[in-house]
Amino acid sequence: MTISSPPLTPARDPGPRAPTQAAWDAMTPTAQEAAARALPTWVPHEETGGGMDGQEHQRARNAFESTLQEYAATTGQVMFVGGEFAAYFPGEPRVQPDVFVVPGAEQMPLRHSWVVSKERAAPSFVLELLVLGHRAKDLQDNVVRYAELGIREYFVADFRQRRLRAWRLADSAIRMYTPVVPQLGRIHSEVLGLDLKLEGGFVRLYHGNARLLDPQEITEALRDELNDALMLRQDAVERAADAETRAMSEATARADAEARAALEVTARADAETRAALEATARADAEARTSQEAKARADAEAELAHLRALLESMKGK
Repeated sequence: MTISSPPLTPARDPGPRAPTQAAWDAMTPTAQEAAARALPTWVPHEETGGGMDGQEHQRARNAFESTLQEYAATTGQVMFVGGEFAAYFPGEPRVQPDVFVVPGAEQMPLRHSWVVSKERAAPSFVLELLVLGHRAKDLQDNVVRYAELGIREYFVADFRQRRLRAWRLADSAIRMYTPVVPQLGRIHSEVLGLDLKLEGGFVRLYHGNARLLDPQEITEALRDELNDALMLRQDAVERAADAETRAMSEATARADAEARAALEVTARADAETRAALEATARADAEARTSQEAKARADAEAELAHLRALLESMKGK
């Protein structure tokens, strides 16, 4: 099924146009730079069918853009991801998609507008986020306009109806979109090589079964990992401190036990010394007693001998 080309509604002044490719090629580099600078870098609200849809729109747009930029940087893909500023196709009035992607174009330097002739590359993927804005612009006018500009894929996240829609050029030579049918709630983007799914207030990106995290989610995950690491480190420090305290207590207990043992050994040695001294004293006392007894015995014997000798002398 293809989309026919109804007139754009509501009718409005298309605004300034970029030079045609032939006119651009005929310019000098200086003239080309001047022509690019002369193109307005923003689109008035009346030309977009309404202003911004508030913070819900801004949050969803920023999350999608930053997630895709992070994915491209991580995987080493060269891909410009931007939006909310004017894009100029050769000879065409400006457009201002919420998000557009230009594969093969560098993310830097920062641009104020995207001029296809100057960049030599055109957006091939566009995402519009429909919150409170002009539904006809996103679901009718742009389906025709972006196909005519040759943008390969066009996605619309309709937050009011909780529905993700997509169209794709079946043939680049035939500038008419064919709707892309969702598969299990997802729509595959051939340009991005990723699946898109509307979840809550966000357009989420999937690589296979893995959902890509936006930078805020990555930051929160890293913060959680850091907190876990700090807690593990604190636990390790506390365990090490407890182990050191226990080791010090055990060492102190061992030193106390050794000191008590040394004191007991000293006490036993002192007791043995005292016992040896007492034994020596007893032996000395016994020896003195024995000597005194012997001396008395010798004295008595001598006295008896003298008495006997005296008696014998008396008989003569």
